Amino acid sequence: MAKRGGLGKALLAGVGLVAGAFVVRGAIQRAGRAKAYLPEGIDEKIWIDVGGIPQWVTIRGRNPENPILLVLHGGPGSAMSAFSHSAFPHWEEHFTVVNWDQRGAGRTFGRNGANGSGELTVGRMVVDGVELVEELRQRFPGRAVILLGWSWGSLLGVEMIRARPELFAAYVGVGQVVDMAEGERLSYFGTIDRLRAKGNERGAQALEAIGPPPYPDQKALIKQRKLLISTMPKAERGVFRRQLVDLLIAPDSTLKDMASYVRGVRFSLRALWGRIADWRLADGGEEFQVPMVFVQGDLDLQTPTALVTELVPKLRAPAKELVIIEDAGHVALITHPDRFRRELVERVLPFALAKGKTTHRRRQGA
Repeated sequence: MAKRGGLGKALLAGVGLVAGAFVVRGAIQRAGRAKAYLPEGIDEKIWIDVGGIPQWVTIRGRNPENPILLVLHGGPGSAMSAFSHSAFPHWEEHFTVVNWDQRGAGRTFGRNGANGSGELTVGRMVVDGVELVEELRQRFPGRAVILLGWSWGSLLGVEMIRARPELFAAYVGVGQVVDMAEGERLSYFGTIDRLRAKGNERGAQALEAIGPPPYPDQKALIKQRKLLISTMPKAERGVFRRQLVDLLIAPDSTLKDMASYVRGVRFSLRALWGRIADWRLADGGEEFQVPMVFVQGDLDLQTPTALVTELVPKLRAPAKELVIIEDAGHVALITHPDRFRRELVERVLPFALAKGKTTHRRRQGA
């Protein structure tokens, strides 16, 4: 009987801890909602039919007259809409910021599931992205659209720019993919060098045991990424380690959203990685019809900065710029938010304002 009583007390204590955790989570989420609240402007969380399926989109901005900034998340599958307001602080003051849970990712995956997501290909995702931009242009007539692609989103963004350049005022590449195969090779050997420089011989040997890319499976890829992250500055490591916690306490996030996020990352990675393993930006040509701005952390080895530095002088575009953020890695837009926002406002916003004025004059003339 004593044993049963002890077990009962332990169960009650466990239930109490779980209940307490949910109370704390609820309080954090309420505080987050209050902080994220926009008393003026636009704050929409909506489903939009894109590519024949409902896809999740958030739209936030203090002034609907501002240019649209469409953010293409990384991954594939790493949706950002749930915590974009905290990850990208104060962007809404200058832009109408649109975050899109792409096909196979986040809430879009949660609603449609694997069977309802269709076949994931780069071409399919480009068509989705273009349809979304056309919908946004209808909702916000006359507003210029800036496309920001981050990591996997930078590959998708380049292809969207190529497909319909007339839709965009400018392109911003962050953690820009240039050459998938060469980038993975540089990332692999660079990680080994960094591990040894930090005295982590065990990690270096573990990576050498896997062998250079192409990796035998996604497990090997994930192991390389974890070892790479371990060599990054503390702020960078923290972003990756906090991902699920940030999603758990995001103002409008549910436990189902967390499950959808994890499942969506796995689904998208399996579906797309093999299709993009040999992608090279140069294969589609190095001439673009919109201004091209790249903001890159100098320590980025996930999409190596060396490749971006070599790329930019070769590009032909109405304007092109490369900004290197010191002591930053693959998530420079999160770890260095003030610097990144300043670069957006000073280097990118003028292209959108010029495009908007041109569109306005055309509409008046019509």
